[in-house]
Amino acid sequence: MLESSSGIWTGLITALDSIPEDSIAVTVYIVTALIMLWCWYGLAKRLPYPVGSVSWIVLFAILFTPTVSEGSNAAIAPAIFGLLFGIVTKQSLLVWINLSAILFVTGLGLIIGYFWSKYSANKKAYKNSPPL
Repeated sequence: MLESSSGIWTGLITALDSIPEDSIAVTVYIVTALIMLWCWYGLAKRLPYPVGSVSWIVLFAILFTPTVSEGSNAAIAPAIFGLLFGIVTKQSLLVWINLSAILFVTGLGLIIGYFWSKYSANKKAYKNSPPL
């Protein structure tokens, strides 16, 4: 029994070693962020109409706004990490760059949400209108 589980673990480790580390990290981050958004959606739909949807948009912007990290292994990273790093290291330029990116995505989400709510309201009004 112990030898068969050892073979399973060896096969799993071999399979994971063939996948680049960056792909694993990005996949885990995206899946985790989607699970967090799904859980927050469960809470937000119980909140009053504008508060729940706005909080979901803000959380989406915090989790998914990209930025470019610095250093020898520069890659795309969430802007919240750059924002927190800028706060910890007291680099105001880094704070403002990442905060402006997050606020831009939040504003874009709010504009899209506004037009979506108008579209949904008109669609319901059209559906409830009597036929000609």
